[in-house]
Amino acid sequence: MGNYFSDLGPDFKKRTIKLQDIPGYQYSGTLADEYRKKHLSKAEIAELLESMLVIREFEEMILKCRTGAYEIISDYDYRGPTHLSIGQEATAVGACSLLNVADMITSTHRGHGDSIAKGFHAIKHMSEAELKTRCPEFAALSGSQLQEAVLEDHMFRTIAELFGKEAGYGKGRGGGMHIADFRVGHLGANAIVGGGVPISTGAAMSCRIDADMKGQVVCCFAGDGAYSNGVVLESLNWAAQDQFTGPIAETQYGLPVIYCIINNHFGMTGRADGEVNGIDYMARRAAGFDNENMHAEVVNGMDVLAVRDAIARAKKICLDGKGPVLLEFDTYRYYGHSLSDPRNEYRTRDEEARWKEVDPVDTFKKRILDANIMNAAEVAEIETRVAARNARAARRAADAADPDPADVIKYMYTDTACDTVPEKYRQVKVEGELPKVKRDAEGRINYRDAIKEGIMEEMLRDRRVVLYGEDVAEYGNAFKLTKGLLEAFGRDRVFNAPISEACICGTAVGMAMTGYRPIVELMYMDFALMASDQISNQAAKWHYMTGASTTVPLVVRCSVGGGKGYGGQHSQSLESIFAHIPGTYVAYPSNPYDAKGLIKTAIRDNNPVVFVEGQLLYNVKGVVPEEDYLVPFGQANVIREGSDVTLVVWGPAVNDALKAADILAEEGISAEVIDPRTLVPFDWDTVFASVRKTGRCVAISQCVDIGSFTSEIVARIMAECFDYLDAPVLKVGAKNGIAPQAVTLEKAFLPKPEDMVAAAKQLL
Repeated sequence: MGNYFSDLGPDFKKRTIKLQDIPGYQYSGTLADEYRKKHLSKAEIAELLESMLVIREFEEMILKCRTGAYEIISDYDYRGPTHLSIGQEATAVGACSLLNVADMITSTHRGHGDSIAKGFHAIKHMSEAELKTRCPEFAALSGSQLQEAVLEDHMFRTIAELFGKEAGYGKGRGGGMHIADFRVGHLGANAIVGGGVPISTGAAMSCRIDADMKGQVVCCFAGDGAYSNGVVLESLNWAAQDQFTGPIAETQYGLPVIYCIINNHFGMTGRADGEVNGIDYMARRAAGFDNENMHAEVVNGMDVLAVRDAIARAKKICLDGKGPVLLEFDTYRYYGHSLSDPRNEYRTRDEEARWKEVDPVDTFKKRILDANIMNAAEVAEIETRVAARNARAARRAADAADPDPADVIKYMYTDTACDTVPEKYRQVKVEGELPKVKRDAEGRINYRDAIKEGIMEEMLRDRRVVLYGEDVAEYGNAFKLTKGLLEAFGRDRVFNAPISEACICGTAVGMAMTGYRPIVELMYMDFALMASDQISNQAAKWHYMTGASTTVPLVVRCSVGGGKGYGGQHSQSLESIFAHIPGTYVAYPSNPYDAKGLIKTAIRDNNPVVFVEGQLLYNVKGVVPEEDYLVPFGQANVIREGSDVTLVVWGPAVNDALKAADILAEEGISAEVIDPRTLVPFDWDTVFASVRKTGRCVAISQCVDIGSFTSEIVARIMAECFDYLDAPVLKVGAKNGIAPQAVTLEKAFLPKPEDMVAAAKQLL
């Protein structure tokens, strides 16, 4: 790979750095011209109108449901999200009408319209075979009857999800703010403002490097409020990286993602323009990330044809390998943030009236009639069909079964793993010499090399395994753990990331959702707090919120630096935080053998895994087989058997606990030492069996004592083993403070073998 920066040097000549212009409102066509020039057929125009009407009808239904005015389900007590996008139909329809079934979208809490449009246009362009595959219950139908039945099913499943029904797209687990349909490339609406932007960026990364996905684009819908959010701006920077298209890029192909800013001029109530921003157009954001302004443009978002024109050009840019593209759609929502928001405190009726004069649905109908493309009766027939279809779907959804309360946490995890790699991903190209992991005469390697060897073996096994993070490429990461992997596997599979922890994890979610198996590194576990939304609200939740429609197989590697004098922001053991987040697995190996076996298991597992590495363990040696092996999750390791007291301990504290056991043995006390290896899933059976034998237990970790997972161990043992206990269950952990830098203070801060001995003796 070489040192490609060797020719760079200082150049301080006086100059003016100019920014390129951003075009705005470029479309000047008319519907009559588009029809006359045969750019759009009558059927295509009817499809655009129907799609906008479907969205408008659906959202007006929500509005009416709140007051019981939607007559066909006036008996149904609707409760759920009410973030309407009435007025924004042209953006959803204009964009989705030009996307292929395999093209992908991410959306927002106000994303009903995006979801409906993506499904509607996909269904409209499916073959009969594809329609029957999607809805096999309609196998006896054909032609327009089949298509109409599938469209109605689309509306039924949309409304059913809104109503929290088992028949909904997410089986009622996600609701309208998290609706997704992976069968048509809808990767999910997101209730976290901006939360879907890094996911769409990651999905585009999959499209960039996977030959079978070339030709696909990702359309990312997010509102103007999102574009002041940190992870969104990180995503723009991520997508525009020179290493994707510059001289060092292995694949000269930019990310095929279109960032669609749906600028309806309000975040919740705050105005993007004139109040919470200092720019006149959100499209200016692009100038900070790309010399080409990310091909940015401001578009009339109230005109479905203007939206289509911009999306068509953006798609071409992306498919030519010159993405990403940023488009700002200037539109408006007629209602407040939610139906509890009367909106009269921050805008006027006159303002709303002026926007309604260019209403996307009414304006398009008028243009159709004025151009004599359809007559009033034909337009009315579409309106009637849409209303009747929605009413039937709504009634069916209201009557549909609610999820069984017994299944309240069903789909929290998947029990699947990648046991067999698909044939096309087994063909792994090795770019250069594989790094050698040298064993000593006893067959030992250190903990760091054990993790490296495990990663390397999985990258050789499965081309979908990619590795990225801060400084993992030429430098080999801060601890040299990844040294040589770039040279072996190339920059498409191993590359440096910007210092953007949230985006590192968010893009991994997008890659995982689209079939890849990313390993991402955060360097220090402290930095996981920067990424906690993408780990905890995104990676952890999508399998559940979609009713198991997707899996998120990713590994977040983060090292813990406690005991090295690195102070309060580089020393925290935060595994307990992520053990508290349902949907994530948490692994923490204490020795080289487990390190290799657990990292391989983590990479193959179809759940997101927070993989914690103790920096104090990196140089610890142990016997590690060269051949392939896995250490199963949820199986504790009884490192030392004993009869008087059980020590449950993980991470670097395991070695201290073994020292404590030696000290106790000298005093005639037999300690059993159990390393759970994974906190989630946790091997309760092994721990309970040990405690029932010894009658005493101390739970130990290097986490700050308050709120530590050791408390969960204490609680569960007290509940499950109370009758067997001869003494209370105790905890040993770090002091309830901030990790200090001074060596004397840090020694006092972290638990020592003597602390563990004292706790055990207290029980005796």
